[in-house]
Amino acid sequence: MKKPVTNFRTPWSGIRRHHLHNATPFAQAREEILAILEGKVVVGHSVYNDFEVLNMDHPGHMVRDTSSTRLLSRLAGLPCGRCSSLKLLANKLLNRRIQAGRRGHCSVEDAQAALDLYKLVEGEWEEEMERRMRDDDEAAPQEPAFLSSDHYMQDEFWPDEVLTDGRHGEQ
Repeated sequence: MKKPVTNFRTPWSGIRRHHLHNATPFAQAREEILAILEGKVVVGHSVYNDFEVLNMDHPGHMVRDTSSTRLLSRLAGLPCGRCSSLKLLANKLLNRRIQAGRRGHCSVEDAQAALDLYKLVEGEWEEEMERRMRDDDEAAPQEPAFLSSDHYMQDEFWPDEVLTDGRHGEQ
């Protein structure tokens, strides 16, 4: 069922009405996204919100959500019991100012920040995930699928116009 967009959430999405002219229909975009993400580790910040919008269940062991890991909170000197904002983590741990514009968040800038934050604690995070998988599956231990680089989305999925937009390339 096709529903009109009533709130673009521009301060967070950066999307305005003109961005949706000739846009890919939601159902088609959803199917393409599901196909791309199938079997892949998803790295992001508060990605469960995105999964909810897509009506998608992604296996928990295949998600690296920088909003909820204690590893980054501890490294940033923040309380471990709450979700930290991407803006705060990027500032404290990457010395990077993001989400500072008045045109809304830049999804590419946010994604790059989340990936860079993940890389700061990747080794420890993956060891922790491997331990959890082993504990959950003591009867039949095997190498977890997420340890293969085939399960990470490569840069080829970034649209060319996003990669060449100077606003996103600055670090």
